[in-house]
Amino acid sequence: MNLFEKWLLPPTCVITKAPAEEFDLSRALLNALSKPNEVCPVCCELSLNVGGEKNLCGVCLTKPPAFCRTQVGFYFEGVLSQLVYGLKYHQKSEYARLLVDMTVDAFDVAGVQALVPVPLHPLRRRDRGYNQAELIAKELGKLLDIPVLTKGVRRIKDTPSQTHLNAKQRQQNLRRSFEVTREAFDSYSHIALVDDVITTGATMQVLAKCFQRKTNTRQIEAWAIAKTE
Repeated sequence: MNLFEKWLLPPTCVITKAPAEEFDLSRALLNALSKPNEVCPVCCELSLNVGGEKNLCGVCLTKPPAFCRTQVGFYFEGVLSQLVYGLKYHQKSEYARLLVDMTVDAFDVAGVQALVPVPLHPLRRRDRGYNQAELIAKELGKLLDIPVLTKGVRRIKDTPSQTHLNAKQRQQNLRRSFEVTREAFDSYSHIALVDDVITTGATMQVLAKCFQRKTNTRQIEAWAIAKTE
């Protein structure tokens, strides 16, 4: 929110309705959120390899994923989960801008040429009315001055809910879920996949592998508003 917008429409907490400061969220609620710290830069899981090779965790040292870096704003908890659920399931599309305003400073854009929102299956998008990942990516793109690419990548399999699945089961559930058109990404060697929340990283892994198979894009980052602990 720029200075004119703040003067015209002073920030108001969307949860408490009380006057806010920088964002439409109270300072107390914002301060209660926690950020990933001492985590592996590739998968964003806690890393005990403090002082080691860029703090890479043991899993990423021995079996690195298809994406080269994970960046998220916060852990998925408290009021952040309320905002994400409101965006995904309760038609609160305006929450996309608030979530991005809160997290944009967490992203290092060095080298990233384009943002690619994780696509929704057309049936899921029709029911929801929009793809929340695309709304988030477009807000990030505006603030970071990075193009957002929505053409050339599709979700072709309407996967069942993954809520109660582990990482391996999620990857199996997502097999052959995405389709990527090579020509749409010929000009891009470094992209960031964008989603609302990263849980096990299975979606990012499957989509990143698809990009590696179908295109010449070799540096693929995973970006999200939040990650589960």
